[in-house]
Amino acid sequence: MKSYVPCATNTFRKARAWPRWAAFYSSAPPASQVYCGKDDTPLVRTEYLSDKRIWILHMLAQETPDNRLTHTFIEHGLLPALRDVRMHWASWVKESNTADGAALVTTAPMDNKIFSNGLDLINALRDPHFFNDHLNKLFRELLTFPIPTVASVGGHAFAAGFTLALAHDYRVMNSERGYLCMNEIEFGAPIPKGMLGVITSVARQPSLQRKIVLEGHRFTAPEALEQGLIDATSKGQQGTLDVAVALADRLRSRCAKNAWQAIRELLKEEAILSQYEPPKAHITVSV
Repeated sequence: MKSYVPCATNTFRKARAWPRWAAFYSSAPPASQVYCGKDDTPLVRTEYLSDKRIWILHMLAQETPDNRLTHTFIEHGLLPALRDVRMHWASWVKESNTADGAALVTTAPMDNKIFSNGLDLINALRDPHFFNDHLNKLFRELLTFPIPTVASVGGHAFAAGFTLALAHDYRVMNSERGYLCMNEIEFGAPIPKGMLGVITSVARQPSLQRKIVLEGHRFTAPEALEQGLIDATSKGQQGTLDVAVALADRLRSRCAKNAWQAIRELLKEEAILSQYEPPKAHITVSV
């Protein structure tokens, strides 16, 4: 049984309300913070490396063993964690305390062969508002993040899990294990507009887009690097995380003048706009 620090509480959440949030976030970030579902299942743990000003967002694979992007995982784990990091950065901007920059790295457990296996598809499709109100909200949060983000892909990243990695600024992938794949074509599911917008913001060439979404190709780390889907490889899950943290450390100074978000939003304008789409009340899927 793994042990974690206590989960973030609702009282902690309410501290964000304007105008009181600025004073709350002006203190140093906690070294570790866990975000749980309503049943107290740990979903995400953030680890703050104070000497580097880097947050490591650990997806804990406790609600589902393969970090599926469920309603609960997004709303009670990923989004609150990302928004707390954003608020800490905003407090530093207000204090003119950004000279050292900052960055964020996302990873899965070191003993997990999967980074994220995508959606809990049946439950996602039962909710006509899931994409707009949950998944697209997560992608938009990452696409507009004010500091550099790096995905440490230590294992398989399929479907929405692949897209989650692509929504980060940079990606490092384990050369010893794992595929990147959009496998919707294999089971007859359409790819939502928001997910496709994230994909095409990285995979610019039509031939590569076709290979990803129409062929469902499984990219190994060397293939993904050759195609520009990732930025580096490393051996093993820990080695992948180490390289991702080193990359984040190199990049963090790029946001010191607080222009990262504004410039990135221009680069990702089409992808950001694609995160708004009609509710999918009539989608069906065969599994």
